[in-house]
Amino acid sequence: MSQYPLISVYMPTYNRAQMACRAIDSVLAQDYPNFELIVVDDASKDDTIEVLTARYGSDSRIKILRQDSGQGACAARNRAMAEAQGDFVTGLDDDDEFLPHRLSSLYAAYDDKYSCVCSAYIWDYGSVKKTLFAERRAVSLSELLDLHTLSNQALVKRERMLQLGGFDTSLAAFQDYDMWVRVVQAFGPALRIADASYKVNVGHELGRITNSPKRLDAHQQFVAKHRPLMSERNLQNQMFYRTTMQQQPLSLRQLIGLSRFGLVKLKWRYYLKHRLAGLSQLRIRLFSKGLRGLFKK
Repeated sequence: MSQYPLISVYMPTYNRAQMACRAIDSVLAQDYPNFELIVVDDASKDDTIEVLTARYGSDSRIKILRQDSGQGACAARNRAMAEAQGDFVTGLDDDDEFLPHRLSSLYAAYDDKYSCVCSAYIWDYGSVKKTLFAERRAVSLSELLDLHTLSNQALVKRERMLQLGGFDTSLAAFQDYDMWVRVVQAFGPALRIADASYKVNVGHELGRITNSPKRLDAHQQFVAKHRPLMSERNLQNQMFYRTTMQQQPLSLRQLIGLSRFGLVKLKWRYYLKHRLAGLSQLRIRLFSKGLRGLFKK
């Protein structure tokens, strides 16, 4: 195993036994031969801990821990990293999945001149899948402060994460974005590879943090925390992102003004989405329900 350093995968979970099993199985299916998985149950109120212990308790590659009280996903991730033995760490959300080559492709691409390595990823709406950021490139701090162009998970040396204190438990959202900003600031540009190996399942009915009413407050926290690093361009693009979260339309004049700060295609798509709101809603319904779902109430 000497040529395959240990990679520790951290996964928080809460009240999602069946989804967690799917996520864990995707880790066990990896073609990378040397990994451990640390699952931290954030004091689930259902039978999650019993289900996971019964199914995976005898597997030496998996460590299942439980918080005494609910402390949130970031605290669970931080506990897992503290328990981890790997040279590298990466994460998985309990409702998402690794493709079988996830760990091997990230490790093959790793270069110590980069702070971390991530990949393109797949948004699975149920009947339709969409691949995002399928372009290999180094991502600088300035680019990252414009828009979160990495992903919610990356492969990084464990010592680097510990040196930075892990995830910020005071943030209600944007914890992964905040983490990678700090990693890139401290250790240099990140590498994103084009090969999509992570699947984000957005077709299910359970709430994701992206739909949380706390998101706007958390974004305000995030911008205030990193304001000293941000240029005028970064601030304008964060303001645009806030507009998208609030689902506020842009006037043509606003669009032209914002286009001076880059992300032009993204801003035009958003502008046209609101001008063609009916078609946009139809597109979302098609993604989530499929063609047959368009004709069901």
